[in-house]
Amino acid sequence: MKNTINKALLLACGAVLSTAGAHAEYRQVNLTVFGMDCAPCAHAIHVSMKGIQGVNTVDVDLNTGLVTIKLVPGNNAAMRQFNQAVEKNGFTHKDATVVVRGTVTGTAAAPMLEVAGTKDQFALRPAGGAIDMAGLLGKTVTVTGVLPQAARGKVPDTLRYSAITEAP
Repeated sequence: MKNTINKALLLACGAVLSTAGAHAEYRQVNLTVFGMDCAPCAHAIHVSMKGIQGVNTVDVDLNTGLVTIKLVPGNNAAMRQFNQAVEKNGFTHKDATVVVRGTVTGTAAAPMLEVAGTKDQFALRPAGGAIDMAGLLGKTVTVTGVLPQAARGKVPDTLRYSAITEAP
């Protein structure tokens, strides 16, 4: 009985440690918002974004329509939450530049990025020169890239990456 309990504890600890290093998440989202043209509009976006669990800071630039969202480590925020925060205030979201950590899945010819803790999954497409994805399959990476504008209520299915680095 004692050995069974010890084995169960070891397995549980191992599971926690193995998932801690592989956690995936959005680190930063720079979202362009169309139609935000007054201080109360900017404030509404700021409050909505701060209401998303895992958001650390929100900066709203009324002149450019750029909303910069920085997130805390270990967050489970999903892209649909940022889009919904914009849409519920009556605005339209445009392209978003993101820094996101996830796992490369799929194949070298058709790589995907899976963001654990969310249902977000994106086909990876190069914004410039392509990277050899074969060595990154199954690995945790940090990706900087652009999520193109999606229809209202939708999340894009493609991430046009400008940089991919293997995460430590």
